[in-house]
Amino acid sequence: MAEPAVSVIIVNYNGKHFLSDCLNAVLAQTGVSFEIILVDNGSTDGSGELIRERYPDVRLVEARTNLGFAGGNNLGVGHARADLVVLLNNDTIVAQNWLAPLVRSLERPDVCVASSLVINRGMPERYYRRNGSLNLIGHNIMEVFFRTENLFYCSGASLIFRKNLFGLPFESEYFAYCEDVYLGLRARFMGMRVLHVNESVVDHIGGGTVGTRRSARIWMLQERNRILNLLLFFTPWTVLRVLPVLAVSQAAKLCLAVSSPRYRLLGLLWAWLWLLSHPAFILRHRGSLAGDKKVGDVEVISWMSGRVVQGESAPARLVNTVSVGYFNAVGLKTIESLPAGSR
Repeated sequence: MAEPAVSVIIVNYNGKHFLSDCLNAVLAQTGVSFEIILVDNGSTDGSGELIRERYPDVRLVEARTNLGFAGGNNLGVGHARADLVVLLNNDTIVAQNWLAPLVRSLERPDVCVASSLVINRGMPERYYRRNGSLNLIGHNIMEVFFRTENLFYCSGASLIFRKNLFGLPFESEYFAYCEDVYLGLRARFMGMRVLHVNESVVDHIGGGTVGTRRSARIWMLQERNRILNLLLFFTPWTVLRVLPVLAVSQAAKLCLAVSSPRYRLLGLLWAWLWLLSHPAFILRHRGSLAGDKKVGDVEVISWMSGRVVQGESAPARLVNTVSVGYFNAVGLKTIESLPAGSR
C-alpha cells in the first residue's frame, strides 16, 4: 500500500448515528492522499459492525474499553502511517474542500498545529468573526484576536499536527476535556505558531459522545484538566500569581454549585481531591514537558487573555477590568497589554 500523506483519526463511542455522514464527507475529499483510522472506544451500538460492513477502506481500531478522547486519539496516532495527522470528531460533517487547506497550513515552517473553522451549531455568528483565546485560569474568552488566522489553541473537533514533533499528542490521564488546550500549550512552549485555517470548514453537530449528560465526572474532568494545564506548563512563580484569581473563581463556582444546577458540587470537590492527591504525577509530568520548552511564560501569556468572565454587561466589564489590572500589576502581561489590533 502506498503511504498516505495524511492520517485522519476519528474516535467514536456509541456514535453510530453520526458515522455515515461524517465518513462520507471525509471520503469525498480530493487533492490529498489520506487514510482514515476509526478508533472505536468499546461501543455497544453496532458502530464496529457498520464500519466493517459498509466502509472497507476505513481502518477500524477497536479498544476494549472507553479510552476517552485523549486515550482514543493516542491509540489512533500509534496506528497512523503518515506524519501529518488530523484529529476529527465523529459528530462533524466536513466541507468539500476541508482537508487540502489544513495540509497546506503546515507548509509554513513556524506552524506545527492548525485548526479548521469549526462551526458549532447554536453558537452566535459574531464569535466567528474574531477568534477567542484562553485566560489564565483555563476558560475560553471570546472575541480576543483581530487577525482571523490567530487563535491560542486548536479545537479538538478538527485539527492537524506533525507526529514527528509531538509523538502521542495527549496525556491519556486527561480522558476528555481540555486535552486540545494541552496540545496547544505544548506547541506554544515549543515556540511554534498555532494557526486558524478559515478555508477548512467543519459543521460540528455536538453531543457525539456525552450528549446532554453532565455527570459529576464530567464536571470533575473539566475542572481538573483546566487547573492541571496551569500546573503542568507554567512556572511556580506564575502559578503563585494566578492563585488569587483562581481561588476567587473556585469560590464563586462552589457558591453556584450549592445554589443552582449550573455546577456540580461533587465534581468540583472531586477535581481538587484528585489534584491534591497526585503531586507525584504532576511533578513527573512537569519534568517531561520541560525538555521541549523553547520559550518562557512571558511569550505564551502574551497570547492569553486577562479577562475572567464572558460578556459586555457592566458587571462583566468591571470584573474584567479588575482582573486585567491585577495581572498587569503582578507582571503577567496578557494580550490586553498589547496595542489593539496587533494580534
